Amino acid sequence: MKSRISDVTRNLWIFFMVTICLQSFSQHRSLQARNDTIDLYPKVPLVYDILANDSIPSNDTIKTVTITIVNSNGLVVVKKTHDSTWTWTFTFTAQHWGFGGEIQGKYMLKTMSNDTSSAKILFRIHDRSYSYLDINNVSARFTASGLHFFYENADYEVPKGSGKTSIFSNSFWIGGKDGQNQLHFAGERYRQGPIPGPANTKPDFYAGPVMDSTKYSIYQDTIWNYIWNVKKTEIDYHRAHYAEQGYVPIHDIQTWPGNGDTGLGQAQRLAPFSDRNADGIYNPFDGDYPEIRGDQALFFIFNDDRGPHLESFGAKLKVEIHGMAYAFDLPEDSALKNTVFLNYKLFNRSQNSYDSTLLGIFTDIDLGYANDDYVGCDVERNMYFGYNGTPVDGTGQPNAYGENPPTQSVTVLAGPYMDPDNLDNPRHDMNGNQLCDFSVNGLNFGDTIIDNERFGLQRFMYINNSVAGVPAYMTDPEYAPEYYQLMSGKWKDGSFVMYGGNGNLLAGGYGPACRFMFPGESDTLNWGSGCIPPNGPVNWTEETAANNPFDRRGVGITGPFTFNPGDVQELDIAFTWARDYAAHSPLSSLAKLRAMTDIINGAFAHNRLPNGNQFYGISDQLKPSEIQMNIYPNPALDFVNIDFGGRYPRGGATIEIMASQGNCLKKMLVPDGMKVIHLDIPELPSGLYFIRVTTNVSSITKKVVVLR
Repeated sequence: MKSRISDVTRNLWIFFMVTICLQSFSQHRSLQARNDTIDLYPKVPLVYDILANDSIPSNDTIKTVTITIVNSNGLVVVKKTHDSTWTWTFTFTAQHWGFGGEIQGKYMLKTMSNDTSSAKILFRIHDRSYSYLDINNVSARFTASGLHFFYENADYEVPKGSGKTSIFSNSFWIGGKDGQNQLHFAGERYRQGPIPGPANTKPDFYAGPVMDSTKYSIYQDTIWNYIWNVKKTEIDYHRAHYAEQGYVPIHDIQTWPGNGDTGLGQAQRLAPFSDRNADGIYNPFDGDYPEIRGDQALFFIFNDDRGPHLESFGAKLKVEIHGMAYAFDLPEDSALKNTVFLNYKLFNRSQNSYDSTLLGIFTDIDLGYANDDYVGCDVERNMYFGYNGTPVDGTGQPNAYGENPPTQSVTVLAGPYMDPDNLDNPRHDMNGNQLCDFSVNGLNFGDTIIDNERFGLQRFMYINNSVAGVPAYMTDPEYAPEYYQLMSGKWKDGSFVMYGGNGNLLAGGYGPACRFMFPGESDTLNWGSGCIPPNGPVNWTEETAANNPFDRRGVGITGPFTFNPGDVQELDIAFTWARDYAAHSPLSSLAKLRAMTDIINGAFAHNRLPNGNQFYGISDQLKPSEIQMNIYPNPALDFVNIDFGGRYPRGGATIEIMASQGNCLKKMLVPDGMKVIHLDIPELPSGLYFIRVTTNVSSITKKVVVLR
């Protein structure tokens, strides 16, 4: 028995010692790199120890670490080696906003004893600075900082899923002059700067609201480089279920940026929302919900104050822009299913008053193959467009449309509000004839409401790519004064655009000075040439100018207006695509585009979709007001008081009570000087209503709930 115990003990001891030796041998001899997963947010550097999960022999030392990344999409790697501990740390930075997804890489370790081992690195880039509007026949990429439809290549795909695109780039321009006549300007083309360099590296605009200058940070950039993407069906579901136990709203409804952080200098109210309990605070668990247009909407905020203007080198305006891109799910309607809409609300957060303020919509329309295009405009339809200069688009390229090429337009549905003049400016003369003035394509003229008139498209300028044979005066602007000069109807050489040819007396122009390039015969009153006929043929197109089709871009301009501190302005745009599959002439698609634009313009102007539903919500198009108005009690029973807070509406006002569907239920006039109005409402059943007060200079609408 004793002998057997000794044998067992001896065997266990031998097994233990062998195990220890093997482990020691493994520790001394086994080099093993292990796969890493690294999460990054653009612009936020991350210091990472690449060896942290690897096995390194204790009697050896890492001599080199080699990292290889293919298609890095702006991923920057900086190595830092600490000799005292021989730890290997690297700083990884996703340099540019606009790329979200995964990047594959690998690394190899080599020791002093020349052992090697390799492993994979997966970089996960968390970037919601862009999103796609894709509920209809279009898939359009929008960016939180305002440069839309492209990152590295065109990304305005129509038909959706076809791999073919009709717009390369779209951006917003704004310029005005302060009290010292100094120009302030912000505007982008491709974020390359005055001397073209890599795209998307030199912005004028930055994501997020205006805030105190000391509060801007990489952290805030990460918060606001985000697009909220919400569908109407998701909002309807939220409204029906928010009060149920255990219900959690989807992320973009839960985080909807209805309120800013006033401690950082942000405005208290930001994204539009339905405030169910009228407390001014967005809380989806109270039943509050985003107010959007269309069946899908993207919301984003950007400004020109966060950093330097590296594209134009213009002086800052301190303007904040709230963007809402939206579309309708109406597959049976050829106009609506091929159109994307964009609403901009502009806030002057500065202390400057800017006069002669102009807005521009820059668009590089590339219909599939880019080098065979023409551009033109339709004055009375408020649109400019691109169309193919040849019967077949391209020569078989994968992105070309081929036969029956389409057309693409940009329409100014409504520009900024005109400066108040205490008038309801008419559209017609005493005999019912259309006047030759801003009412030719403006909105809200002659509707009995004072000072709600909005500009239409006021100018169209085309721009050529800088290639051999193209005069320098008609190429891209480089610095802010050239941008603003172009918006004012002048070429880079300072000369005014002239009717005919290529818009210049040295290039076939015959005058007079005009505001619209290539209008065809769309300006029936010659409004763009000062209401006088051209000095040559009226029909003016790229064909009549004998131009060769090529890569074109253009800018639509609207304004001018005075932009005072605290003012809010609006700009409404539509992007429409049309294709006539039956005809072989590009002009057939252009004719279809005009008919579709008539439908779009009519739906917007009358707030009525072809299916009978509202285009936008109640008071969505009313001019922002300086009126102070408080309604109480709210909820109400048999009466409400409308308190103007001592700032009574001078010149009187009209009060309307509207149902939630927008129809007027009750209307009364308020005499001049009234500060509090008592309004009896015993006839109204329980429900949500809107009270609108309209003065001779502005309007304001607020909600009231009636509970019986």
